Parts: sequence; C-alpha cells; structure tokens
Amino acid sequence: MTDVTSHGFFKFLAPVYDFGARMAMFGQYEQLRQQLLGKIEIKKGRRVLDMASGTGYLAEKMGAVDLVCTDISVHMLKRARAKAKGDFVLADAHRLPFKDGVFHGAVSSFAMHEVGRPGEVLSEMFRVLGPGGEIAVMDVVQQTRFSKKILLEIFHTFVEMRTASYVNISQLKDAFRVADGFNVQLDMFGLVAIVWGRKKL
Repeated sequence: MTDVTSHGFFKFLAPVYDFGARMAMFGQYEQLRQQLLGKIEIKKGRRVLDMASGTGYLAEKMGAVDLVCTDISVHMLKRARAKAKGDFVLADAHRLPFKDGVFHGAVSSFAMHEVGRPGEVLSEMFRVLGPGGEIAVMDVVQQTRFSKKILLEIFHTFVEMRTASYVNISQLKDAFRVADGFNVQLDMFGLVAIVWGRKKL
C-alpha cells in the first residue's frame, strides 16, 4: 500500500454516493455501466484493475474476474468491499503500487475529473497493463457546442458543485498513443465519453 492522502469529504460522501450517482446520470446509471464494461473482456482468469473504484459501481458487475480495486478513500473502498470480491488497495491514482504489465484489463468510471493530472493517471493504467491489455475509461468531458456547454455548466454546478475539472477528447486521445487504436462513444446527451482500446503488443 502506498502512502496516500484521502480527501476528508469522501468520509461523508461514501454513504450517499450511489444514490447521488443514480440521480446525476439522469436514469442512465445501469446503461452507462454496462456500456463501459462491454468494452473489455470480463471472464474468469483475467486480472482486471478497477482504478478509482469508489463504492464499487463497476466492481459489483465483474464477479468472474480476478479483481483489484484501488481508491484514494478508505471509506469508498469499504463500500466497494461489501459489493464485490477481490483485492482492495488504498492508492493514489497517479502512482499505482503495481508492477508493470500485471493486468489483462483496466477500467475507470467518472474518476478523471477528480484527479489532478489525468494524463499521468492514464499512463499509469497503461503501464500496469500487459501487451494487448484492454482499457476502458468513462467520464464527463469538455464540450465545444454552445448548447452542450450549457448542459455541462448545469451538470458542473448542480452535480459536481463546481469542484471538477474535465478533460477533452484530444487529451484522452493523446493518452491513448500507446494503444492500438482509439475508440470513442458519447452518451448521456453527449456529456459522457467512453474511450477504449488495447495496449500495443
């Protein structure tokens, strides 16, 4: 376990996080989760990293895999542990405490807007993937169209309480330069991007 500094407010957020997430996703909670997990292979024998797992939003749907969940909040991990079987590791996403190439797959959901340096976090996710390993990441992203900027501003104000910092598609594409291809799917009125690919052999 690495030395990490958890944000104190997660202690209070953890008990209500699942309810809040369902409300924030405008009825698309289950659909978005299934869409993301559909981008990687979920089967017995595959070692999968759920990076910044929170309360186990994805973990509870990956029962067949050899699962490792990380989060910066011990309170979030406690909730995730109640939902899923696997290893639960308190860790800073910018410095994952794993050797190179030890995972077959890696996923992350609604975490990039919470971290300080998304590019570094994605680099870490790719680092711990073996050659050909699959990665899928989902988050709210910056918008270019005026109407979508208004939607994002509403989301940013009333859901994230103006605490988030959103990546753009170009940043994600740059982080996927070590992948064999870059795929993008937009959901939730175009506010949410799911990006996925495979680490080059």
